[in-house]
Amino acid sequence: MIHTNPNPKMTVIEVENFRNNLRRCVSGKITRQEKKKIEVRAQRMNSVAKRIIANNGGKNPILGY
Repeated sequence: MIHTNPNPKMTVIEVENFRNNLRRCVSGKITRQEKKKIEVRAQRMNSVAKRIIANNGGKNPILGY
């Protein structure tokens, strides 16, 4: 299992870049290429989730139902 770190160490520049990207996404100021990448990634995540649930007899192994 991958362990999450609730407080990852980030530099000031990394935090600024994250906030700038978040602002752009929330305000809708992303390019068509970026929007397409997000759509492709979302489709891939959904297909993987469906495959995992199908391989576990219709149950979500994380949630248990």
